[in-house]
Amino acid sequence: MTASFESASFEEQYFSGAALYGDDFDAARIAGWYGVEARDPAEDFARTAPERPGYRYEYHALNHRHAFRFLAGRRFRQALAFGCAAGDDVAPIAGQVDRFLAVEPIERFWKSDIAGTPAEYRRPTLGGRIDCADGANDLTVCLHTLHHIPNAGALLAEFARVTAPGGLFILREPISTMGDWRRPRRGLTANERGFPVEWLEERFARLGFTVMQRRFCSFPLTERLGPLMGVSLPYGNPLLVRLDEAACALTRWNIAYHRDSLRKKFAPGAVYYVLERATTPPARR
Repeated sequence: MTASFESASFEEQYFSGAALYGDDFDAARIAGWYGVEARDPAEDFARTAPERPGYRYEYHALNHRHAFRFLAGRRFRQALAFGCAAGDDVAPIAGQVDRFLAVEPIERFWKSDIAGTPAEYRRPTLGGRIDCADGANDLTVCLHTLHHIPNAGALLAEFARVTAPGGLFILREPISTMGDWRRPRRGLTANERGFPVEWLEERFARLGFTVMQRRFCSFPLTERLGPLMGVSLPYGNPLLVRLDEAACALTRWNIAYHRDSLRKKFAPGAVYYVLERATTPPARR
């Protein structure tokens, strides 16, 4: 049973990274999680971002540096793009993909192609089941979406199921609690939280993924440095992305899951993984 917010063990269990909040929710609590987010103005604003005048996707240089450049020379029959909105995040690799399967809850983002590559959109399910055959995707991409989902472990298992043996899985997620989610947090939805690195990597090993690349990013001062340099989209700028990479390399020793002091905040805020699916099923644990 999940500890309540008032439980004395809550901080020990979840803020320590020993367990992931929400991962053991039953169906009723999963529904409650999404019910809160659906009424959250911050979530509504984030979901309408692609329709704002002058909107440009913010992370192209970051995605290239830490993930997409490692796909050079490969061709993918089908790629799963999970939580991709209108597909701006995966558009740069569309030329390497024959077909996209896009899982996205907001139907007004749905379209028939992503950057000229045919795309079929489907809705996610409450429990995390993906409407897709086993091993159907040579590439699975989930960028900055998993932390909004309570039963993240179940969804990672689905990613393993639908990724072909020898296929690749690209994931980018925050690696801190993102503050104390028992209280309102400015600019964040009610329940989102990042992932302890150890929790992620234990799951990867259990599911038969091999870590090909682990790349830390999102140093807390990078977004403030951008405007000082006249750069409106810091993570779309290759120079700032390289500076961010250097800052994260120098401070990775300081990574903590719950960053409840100023000192703990000076560390990478997120991580990219490029993972390869095992060609044989992992041993049962």
